Amino acid sequence: MTSGEIEQLHARAYTLSASITGVARDLIRTGLAGGDSKALADRLMGIERRLVALEQQGQETHTQMQSIDKAARDLLAMFEALLKALTDESSGRAA
Repeated sequence: MTSGEIEQLHARAYTLSASITGVARDLIRTGLAGGDSKALADRLMGIERRLVALEQQGQETHTQMQSIDKAARDLLAMFEALLKALTDESSGRAA
């Protein structure tokens, strides 16, 4: 699919308040109801399967990003605690 076709799906999904895969299914049903050929229906089903896979991959990526973000925040908190402990320790020695 071209980027223009993908953008059209996004726009249609937004208009219908549906997921992209839901719009793809709707397009497939519409195409089949209109008497399109089996080859076109098969191609549309292939596109729908790829969209589902991409949507799942996007969800997995989002989950991984959340995990990485949490790990980074945890590391930052530990670093700040270590820095504070070292600063307090060196201040105690100087006094």
